[in-house]
Amino acid sequence: MATTSNPETLQKIVAALGVFATSTDKQQIASANEWLQDFQHTIEAWEVSSTLLMAADSPPPLKMFAAQTLKSKVVYDLNQLPSEQLPLLRDTLVSALQQFSSGPRNTLVQISLALSSLAMQMPDWAPTAVQNLIETLGTTPEYVAGLLQFLAVLPDDVSTNTRIPVSDDEYRTRSQSLLTENCENVLNLLTMYITAQGITPHIQKLVFEVLSSWVVSGEVSASMVGQTPLFDSMFEALATDQLFDMAGDLLCDLIHETQELDDNMPIVEKIVPRLIALQPQLEADKEDPDKLRLWCKIFCEAGETYRMLIVHHTETFLPLVQAIAQCAASDDLDIAQLTFNFWYRLGQSLGKQRSIPSDISKVYEAVLNTFIGHIHFPMDPESTTAQDQDDFRSFRHDIGDVLKDCCYVLGADFVLDRTYGILADALERGMSGNAVAWQEVEAPLFAMRALGGEIDWTQQNEKILKIMEVLPGLPAHPRVRYAALMLISRYTPWVAKHPEHILSQLTYITSSFQDSDLEVVSAAGHALKYLCQDCRAHLVPYLEQLYGFLATVGPKLMQEDRLAIYESIGWIISSMPRDIAANTLRKFAVDIFSTIQVVPGQNATHAKVIIDGLEQLEQLLDVVGSFGEDLPPACETTAVEVWAVMSDIIAQYGALPDICDRSTRVIRLGLQIFHRAALPLIPRLLESLTSRFENTGLASYLWAIGKVIQRFGLEDDLPLKSAIQQTYELCTAKCTAIFTQSALRLHSDVVDDYLSIVTPLLEQCPDILFLSPAFPMSFSILVGALQLYNTDTTFQSIGLIRGILGHDALQAPQDAQTPPRFPLFAKAISDTVEKEGPILVNHLFVGLLDHFAPEMMSGVVTTIRILTQLWTTNMQQWIPTVLDQIPVSPALQPAKTQFLVDFEDAIVSRDLDKLKPAISTLQRSVLRAKDRRRPLDR
Repeated sequence: MATTSNPETLQKIVAALGVFATSTDKQQIASANEWLQDFQHTIEAWEVSSTLLMAADSPPPLKMFAAQTLKSKVVYDLNQLPSEQLPLLRDTLVSALQQFSSGPRNTLVQISLALSSLAMQMPDWAPTAVQNLIETLGTTPEYVAGLLQFLAVLPDDVSTNTRIPVSDDEYRTRSQSLLTENCENVLNLLTMYITAQGITPHIQKLVFEVLSSWVVSGEVSASMVGQTPLFDSMFEALATDQLFDMAGDLLCDLIHETQELDDNMPIVEKIVPRLIALQPQLEADKEDPDKLRLWCKIFCEAGETYRMLIVHHTETFLPLVQAIAQCAASDDLDIAQLTFNFWYRLGQSLGKQRSIPSDISKVYEAVLNTFIGHIHFPMDPESTTAQDQDDFRSFRHDIGDVLKDCCYVLGADFVLDRTYGILADALERGMSGNAVAWQEVEAPLFAMRALGGEIDWTQQNEKILKIMEVLPGLPAHPRVRYAALMLISRYTPWVAKHPEHILSQLTYITSSFQDSDLEVVSAAGHALKYLCQDCRAHLVPYLEQLYGFLATVGPKLMQEDRLAIYESIGWIISSMPRDIAANTLRKFAVDIFSTIQVVPGQNATHAKVIIDGLEQLEQLLDVVGSFGEDLPPACETTAVEVWAVMSDIIAQYGALPDICDRSTRVIRLGLQIFHRAALPLIPRLLESLTSRFENTGLASYLWAIGKVIQRFGLEDDLPLKSAIQQTYELCTAKCTAIFTQSALRLHSDVVDDYLSIVTPLLEQCPDILFLSPAFPMSFSILVGALQLYNTDTTFQSIGLIRGILGHDALQAPQDAQTPPRFPLFAKAISDTVEKEGPILVNHLFVGLLDHFAPEMMSGVVTTIRILTQLWTTNMQQWIPTVLDQIPVSPALQPAKTQFLVDFEDAIVSRDLDKLKPAISTLQRSVLRAKDRRRPLDR
């Protein structure tokens, strides 16, 4: 095996790579990966990797690692080498390109990428790099594959590799030198190879790969290709099994790059006749799904790209549309769905025209029939797997969108009429005694449901009337009933304009709740919800009927379906006059509470009854909403009555997380309805919620307390203010106790909901927040929240910290009139920051170096700036100390050192605007290091 100047390092590399090959232990793999990546950061890695790569006796995994390392080093660590060593590195990579020309391909690609990245960073070599490599490698047959692989990766690497440290001006200059100025040379080279005698399929594939890469990058235009033998070779290769895939992908890329039709008409006129001549291949290859899929992809690419030519020159381009329709008719639904985007884009273009060619309309009529046929469930559903069934359901919904696309061309009325005709034909055959499968009835129902969004409900439509009339007489098969119910839920805007049909639809829906099929029952709930939402005013006379239905059938239903009924009832109540609505809401709420008979002890069955009842009440209140600040007479005493029940529920069952969660949500909605009428109850409410949080530690109580403070925090009421302060102090003490017993990161829900208390306090009750003895503990919790990996929580926490540090009390001019408590606020904040500052700075920089999301940057920059402005001396001590204690990878050490220099410069120059670019530079270095430390390929 190859020898290096450090045999011990080589042994460690071999051992670490061996872990990837043999171990399944995640910790071992992670440790090996971390060691290898740390090694890649070192200067020693240059020599070791070069030696391993070029040594004849290095095993393939070692060579692959060496190539990966060199590529990574060129991208990230080229500054480790003096400039005079760069030509030697270049020569080493060129030699490696020669050596690995015959493979393995993955190693050759890594070498090619390293050479590409090096060219971008060698201004003296970039202008001649491509031509030098063509001259060095291009005339030696055994090196041609290596040259072509380099040329294949070059355009994409130059265009997309944002990790290479060059300025915008340098990038523009060097990309032009490497790509634009060489496009003709590359095209001539590829032409020479493709026309050479005895060219192998392998080289042909590489030629097509290079050409595709340069075409996609925009450096070689489709018109340039059309003027070379490469164009004909591409079409000829479609007849060869070995080259079919590569040639097909190249043709797709070439077509895609002709989208600027005015500039590319000559090449378009060459492509289209050749493409149309290939239409018979759809029939010839219909038994080969892989080939048929690529043919479909080619025709669809042409159809989408040339759709405006189809619109304006239909006679010439109609065969393309017919070919795509032929693809859509394939029994392989994966192939059929490749055409979806074409029908959408062409339909959008045709829909803007004053008239649509009849030939196109005929194709769309055929496509309409095709896709309605595709949405038929299999005749033997039991023969398909669960995954197949899920995929097919998803496919059907996509077809629903294609049916809408047909409406742009054929008109919604025509499509609806055609679809109804299919349904009517099936029903008529069934009535005549012929056997009709349920699939034949369900498919047009599904299609008509999908078309609901395209129908103009303001217009009279006899077909909709016929649809509604035929629904009650449909076959009783559960899939048919499900489809009919979902159709009703889509057509409820029409029912709202034709209320005479409400009773028949309501009867059909409510009877469906008694079906044995759970999906049918769920669809009934869905349909009832939308019927009540769209027809709420018309359904008021039927509310008593629904009340009786709920009492008799409701207990037999699953909770999810009962919730759908309560939501439906809520919509009807919301349409009533306020006083009547209040009485009706009270009636339903009393019924719900009557099912919740609180008894001592913890009974699982009774707890489930309570949970269900609270969910039903929540659903009802959520839809009805608020009656406004002036309550109807029916609600004047209700707040006290409701709280009597809710307080008992919380006292008896509030330790159960599910009941706690639902109780607090009902309380929030209740406060929304009662508003200031509930004010006398708020101190007792806060006391109860606080007590239960102290006893249980359940975060939902904090969330509810936050909602109470948010709603009533501005009230000028001394007992209320006292209750809020007591709640704040007790909750803070309890949270501190929780985080003392176990790590804060284990209680992210508690932290999150505690922040919902601090937020309204900062905005509405700063005197309670700052002047309470609990404030230092509260600030400590905010600082601790920065350790969490929950972006929403850390974002909210940094916002609160920034709001506290930037409070006007700290920056009020000495001669200005300020609120009398501002000095007290300022002292409380300053004393707390003096104590918590080092921890805050630590968490800010740990988060910046480890887990903060990019959107946190603004808050971090502002917070550090405020700290530096107001606590300058402290920050000069805190930041160096903190950064010295934070371990970082070797790659980040220079960035950390540079930040300290930039930070001190900002203070000395009294220009705190310099902090933002300093922090941004540090963050970019962090992101760069993270990008580099992705797991190595196994």
